[in-house]
Amino acid sequence: MSRVAIIVICFVTIQLSWCRLDDDTLSSLRTNCVIGHCFHRGVEDCPSPENKCRCQKLQCKNAAVCCNLNKFQLKEELACANISGSGHVEALHIRNASLTTLNLEDWRKLKYLRYMTITDGQINSVTGEFAKHTSVSCLNLSSNGIINFENRSLVNLYNLSFLDLSHNNLSDVPRFKKDGNVTVDISANSHMLCPNLFNALQRTELHFSNINNSFCIFTKTFQWFNSTESVPLIQVIEIDKLRKDCLPNCTCEPKRLDIVSGKQATIKVEVNCSGQNWISLPRPLPANTFALNVSNNNITGLELFSSDPSYQNIRELYADNNEITSILPLEGSQFLSNFVVLSLRNNKLKSLPTYIFSNILDRNNFRSLRIGLNRLQCDCNAAKVLKVWLLTKQKNIQDYDEIYCDNMDMKVIDLNPSKLCQSQQDWTDYIYYIITAEVVLFAGLIAKVVYDYYVFKTSGYLPWPASKMPKLPCDWLCE
Repeated sequence: MSRVAIIVICFVTIQLSWCRLDDDTLSSLRTNCVIGHCFHRGVEDCPSPENKCRCQKLQCKNAAVCCNLNKFQLKEELACANISGSGHVEALHIRNASLTTLNLEDWRKLKYLRYMTITDGQINSVTGEFAKHTSVSCLNLSSNGIINFENRSLVNLYNLSFLDLSHNNLSDVPRFKKDGNVTVDISANSHMLCPNLFNALQRTELHFSNINNSFCIFTKTFQWFNSTESVPLIQVIEIDKLRKDCLPNCTCEPKRLDIVSGKQATIKVEVNCSGQNWISLPRPLPANTFALNVSNNNITGLELFSSDPSYQNIRELYADNNEITSILPLEGSQFLSNFVVLSLRNNKLKSLPTYIFSNILDRNNFRSLRIGLNRLQCDCNAAKVLKVWLLTKQKNIQDYDEIYCDNMDMKVIDLNPSKLCQSQQDWTDYIYYIITAEVVLFAGLIAKVVYDYYVFKTSGYLPWPASKMPKLPCDWLCE
């Protein structure tokens, strides 16, 4: 056999053994080094102080660990341990790295890397992006104090299945591939914002691990809330599920926090069912509904607020541009006692029973009642009572000057009591005059009788005109 044939046979044999070695290596890697989703090694696996390199390969093949690096040493120490593109490293753990900025473009040469772990270091931000179709399936960047990621840092990780971002200072979940499912650990990120989590859940399919230790916060910039409150991640997931499984043709969005002393803060939602041409209120509502918007429908009544338990926790009702004819169904309901906003603009209201709202509005100047563009039946009572009431409640009823009369072309606040109540005013005055005259005459009669009696007792005669009056059958009682 020629030397060339021998070389070819040896080359093929080496290649076949190398392929078998890859399978064995991968099996060994998974069984001996990869625990759970990712590759993670303890401090005891760090290179010894006598080792000239701060990186070293481990006994489980194709795995390496580096410790105590800074941004100036990283490339040199990787090369020192032959951890590069030609080194065929598939699992790498870097501990206690002080990098300030982690530039992912520096890792493009490690094209075989599948498990990348950088923990217990000091990294402020992550910049750059992985190469397209990078093989990394698990990325662990926990316990580094990371504040932010660049927008496209992780978008090329098409094989990513697990992302550990726990124990950092993130306020948002970085963007990554949109296809497939990714499990994320965001526990112990004390600055994670709930609104950002809602947006992340809309972007892609996320699953969370370590969920019982994961929280997010609402800050003073969320709606009117003027504090910072921690909310369990499970509530964010439930609200996201509610978003997807909301009432038909409605949307469910987070509205505010409900804070009760001694209890965990809970997220309340707004259910928006506007513009559906409905003739009645939807039912049942989600248990955590805080606000309901049913504007631009054909709804005629509000009876469910008194009869349906799912309406008991509503604090804001927006029902503009409907066919509602009366507010009386709200009387005695829990909503009327606790409402923050009641908007019934441009409906079919014919009267406004002020007694329902007077005490409620007096107790809270922040309640808002919007009833403009309704056309009421105007009479003397509207001119003398309703007009004055509207003017005194301007803080609560800001559209008070948009309430019109149905039976005359006039605003309620422009009604003139002296004209609208003219006939009733005259009859009332006459009755008062008659009563006054009767009281005066009766008082005079009593005074005259007393005077005549006194004169008769002292002088023995009756003064005029008592002496001229004929005797009556009852005079004997006096004699």
